[in-house]
Amino acid sequence: MIFMSTLNIIKEPDPFLRQISKPVKEFTPRIHEILDDMADTMERKNGIGIAAVQVGILYRIAILKTHEFGNLEIINPEILEESQYKMGVEGCLSCPNKTGKVKRPHKMKLSFFNRNKERQTAELKGLDAVIASHEIDHLNGILFIDKLENG
Repeated sequence: MIFMSTLNIIKEPDPFLRQISKPVKEFTPRIHEILDDMADTMERKNGIGIAAVQVGILYRIAILKTHEFGNLEIINPEILEESQYKMGVEGCLSCPNKTGKVKRPHKMKLSFFNRNKERQTAELKGLDAVIASHEIDHLNGILFIDKLENG
């Protein structure tokens, strides 16, 4: 039986959100627990993406709720390519009641590890690419409110 927990979301202006997440070096059962708890938290909070830093864990781990792949777990992600930037309205679980326009890539090629330490690549487009860009920003200590544009 799998027991999952809903984790607390750290909210802006908590300085923890501004820290740069550390790469995962050991793929232990704890990483599986973190991923399961993050997925549970994202679902219960009606999110479409979540980064470990948002729940107080300083690892380069995020989950993207994609149209093409379902819940895509990305560990130690690297952006290989980005293109076709577009403006869109965003929000964030860590910045409740705030939205704004941000320029994000409409297409992205991503390299990452899955929970089984297998190297993966994915080509994301549309909202899926936006979610990936947003969550990877979290891993680098950047919030969407840092990128707001007028118009």
